[in-house]
Amino acid sequence: MRTVRWALLLVAGLAIGSFGQALGTATSSIPPGQVRVTTGVFTFSQGQGLAVELTGDDPCPCTCGTIFVSAFLVLDPTGAVVYADEATAYPLPSDEWLGHWDLTTTDGEPVAEGKYTLLVMTSIGDFQAELQVTAPDPAPRAGWSMAEATVCGIGLALYRRVDERDEGTTIPLNGGARLLIALPGNPTTGYGWEAVEEPAFLARIEGLPYRADSHLIGAGGVFYFRYQATEAGAGNLSFAYRRSWEATPPEKTFTLTVIVR
Repeated sequence: MRTVRWALLLVAGLAIGSFGQALGTATSSIPPGQVRVTTGVFTFSQGQGLAVELTGDDPCPCTCGTIFVSAFLVLDPTGAVVYADEATAYPLPSDEWLGHWDLTTTDGEPVAEGKYTLLVMTSIGDFQAELQVTAPDPAPRAGWSMAEATVCGIGLALYRRVDERDEGTTIPLNGGARLLIALPGNPTTGYGWEAVEEPAFLARIEGLPYRADSHLIGAGGVFYFRYQATEAGAGNLSFAYRRSWEATPPEKTFTLTVIVR
């Protein structure tokens, strides 16, 4: 079968806060078959969390049907599986899927420093991101903080993921990096999370706003807020958990400080 390879230009943010470029590759077969898209390298420190999802152009140039995600894995340099998402009921439509990894093994142990490959298997092929895990560091390391490679406008988006455990902390980001806030809640009670303070240097990104933990009536889930660092700055990012029609103080709040270099 004949193979076509594309050299794709990646828009990437450097750790020093400026924007640079990196080269990624995507491979597809003709006639249409299984694609393979690789992007990176993304640098994360031990103790951090990351999130990943499939994104697509609108309108789509091709491959416009529903894409299903069948597995989410992390591999070490030998190809051995370090982490496998066993909590999600696969397959799942890509517009309902968002993967996350706390840089731990499937058994919950922190992974060692080194190189890893994040693998998302789908109904149209495999999407990979190359990762570099470093020792804990209060400042972002040199490396690509944001990169994209696509086939038919479809590719991976990676985020620094934070949740309720990060309340009151300071999150350093590189220019161009993506940030995802994941907060538990239950909209069936009338409550929801809303942003109440957003620094001007963080641009909101559209995406799946909420995912239930199960299909059971009354089940809770996780609210998501996505941002991209557009310029250097420092400020608070705050959220409130409340009923929109009530004037009383919020049930819960969540605040962290974001610094973009």
